[in-house]
Amino acid sequence: MKTCHDVVQTLESLRDNLSRDRGSWENPTLERYLEAMAAWLGAHEMGKMKEPSWELMCEMLEAGKIYE
Repeated sequence: MKTCHDVVQTLESLRDNLSRDRGSWENPTLERYLEAMAAWLGAHEMGKMKEPSWELMCEMLEAGKIYE
């Protein structure tokens, strides 16, 4: 089970990864990253959950990096 602490760690890890390896990101700008997160959430079954979870938040943050 994911917690708020896991979301914070995910954010820190993504920030560090973007600094070190920007080329591995499909969506390296804030605009593209946010657009990808919204698209992923709209297409993903977990996005239809009544109660969002910390796990969903972590997955959505990770998906923003690569989702097209």
